[in-house]
Formats: sequence, structure tokens, C-alpha cells
Amino acid sequence: MSFPFASPSARASIVAISIAMFAGCAGGGSRSGSFGAVPLMSSQTRLLRFGSSAPVLQTLDVPLWQFPNAVGTLLTGIRGNLITGFIDNRNGSNLGVVYDRKTGVWTPIKYPRSAKTSVYGPAITQTGYRLVGSYAKEGQTNANGFVYDSTTKKYLTLNAPPNLCAPKSCNYTIVHSNYGNATYKAVGNYDAVKSGATLTPPADAYPASGHAFIYDSTTATFATLEFSGSVSSTAYGIWMDGKTVAIAGGYTDKKGTHAYVRNLAGTKMLVYDWPKSILTHFEGITGAGGAGNYNVIGDYFDLKNKTLEYGFFLPIRKWTAGTATVIGPVSANSVYRRTVIGVYVGAGLTNGYITKIP
Repeated sequence: MSFPFASPSARASIVAISIAMFAGCAGGGSRSGSFGAVPLMSSQTRLLRFGSSAPVLQTLDVPLWQFPNAVGTLLTGIRGNLITGFIDNRNGSNLGVVYDRKTGVWTPIKYPRSAKTSVYGPAITQTGYRLVGSYAKEGQTNANGFVYDSTTKKYLTLNAPPNLCAPKSCNYTIVHSNYGNATYKAVGNYDAVKSGATLTPPADAYPASGHAFIYDSTTATFATLEFSGSVSSTAYGIWMDGKTVAIAGGYTDKKGTHAYVRNLAGTKMLVYDWPKSILTHFEGITGAGGAGNYNVIGDYFDLKNKTLEYGFFLPIRKWTAGTATVIGPVSANSVYRRTVIGVYVGAGLTNGYITKIP
């Protein structure tokens, strides 16, 4: 992202962060430059804690006996007993995964004939589950969104329509989260950048071209989410209480990046900025007792500190922010009730974690 008041090194850090945020809840690979120095933990039984008031984190990585080429686990979503994510492989490819906490089973998810598949926020249905995400085939220079139904085992490509990006092309569609049973709503981002660009949006293109959307399966239509004065926006999480929709994400204006939770119409909205931070972003949302009551998780960045990224948990009651809990120098990517999942980087590798907020 471009901030006129930031130094060149600071702008470079912000750009790297914003690209990772657009590419997915956990980015598209190792992010050792965004986190503090954290020792690598390969055992899923070891624990980690950042300070006496922080929650205890347990490492949750894919088993190497099942995924021998994995060099990183990136957890992106949680609903009930299901956790979604994707793994980085040695050859540079991505493979989506779903983890069942009840059975302990990891299931690989791969869009047919794709080279890279990233899976995000799951939804529990009456007959199984629904996943969303993005994929790219070998040699593809853009990214397509998709929806996967575990009951029918069918994939649906879900790309932003050309009219949203005209006169440019919608080269990137990433679906971040979904909610519903037979019919559903999904949120994500689309990006209009020059054709032929690399899979990661270029630094000078992202701020002016990333936009949030909501998709309604009933009408098979896309709608954009607008924020006054913004140059870019994201939608990472969705929750519904009956017909009341709540969406969480972030938007960027000339003052920085701000986290938000809003209803679909935009008549109710909470904007949240971490003190003394120029970048705050909500990554996920879960219900907490009816419309207007939510638990959200997010990340903030402080360029004055050598550790740039911190994950946090925030209760919202009656559209008012409560007291936040700092999880640590990690990325907090999704939340269900008070259980949080995300990623941390140690020894240059990305690891998943799970924790419960007291």
C-alpha cells in the first residue's frame, strides 16, 4: 500500500503485508519478514505463549507422513470441528486441506487439474460442508475463485463478472468465507490488474484495484461493498443471524487501513483502529448472542516495533468494541466462538496453530 508519510522501508513493509492480506488469510507462502522471531515447532503437542496474559497456542501442522512434500501449513478457517487451510509444497505448489478435529483426519482438497489450490472459510451444511477458495492452473497468471460442496463433490468456479472491473479485466477472484445451507452467501475480493501479471498482485497495483464483494447463490449475483473515501477494500469473514448479515474485513484510505464489521446495507458499521497502528484488519467473525454481538479476530502492524504483526481477539457487543486480547506476534486468521486458528513463522517456515481465548 502507498502511504505518503511512510519511509521507503516502511512502505515496502506495508506493501508486503497488503499483498499477503489480498492473497489470502495467511498469504501464499512463508512470511518470516512479517512476524517476530519465533522458534520452529514441528510437534503438534508443543505449546507456545507470548506473555502471562496471552492465550496458550498449540501447533497444528499437517502430518509429514501424509504430506511428505509439505514445507508450510497455513490455517485459514474454522467452523465447528472443521478447520481449513492449505500447505506449501517443496515444488512451489499449494494444496488445500480440511482437518476434522473430532476424527483427527486431514483431507486434501485440489481443484481439478490445478497447480495451486488454497482453501478458506468453511460452512457446515445439513449433509456435509461447503468450502471456498482460489486456484490457479499450471502457467496461469491470474487466480480464480471457487466453491466446493462435500456432498456432491463438485467444484464451482466463482469469478467476479467483467463489468465490475471494466475497462480492465478481473484477473483475481479469491473467495474468503461463506455462510448458509442449501443456499448461501460468500464474501471475498476481486482485483483488476494488468493482464499477464504474476499471481501475486504487483505492489503498485494492489491499493487501487482490490475490492470486496458478496455473492448470493440464490440469484447467482455479485455485489460490491463500498466504503467512503477508500481506495481498496477486503471482505474476509461473514456471519448470519437469521437474515441479518455481518461482514468483517478492512479498507484502505489516505490515513491507513482500518478494520470493520458492517451489516449488508452498511447502516450499521463498527470501524476499529489499533492504537498507534496504521494498519488494522479483521480476518474472521463469529456470532456471540444475536445480531450486533460478535467475536472477531484480526491483525495489526506497528512499524516502530521490530515485530510488525500481532494477532488479536476482540469482542463486540451491541456494535461496540470491547477489550481486545493480544494473542502474540502471529497472524490470527479465523474464529469460531472463542477458538482461534492462524499461522506463525519460525525458522523461515509457516506453521499453523490453534488456541482458545479464556
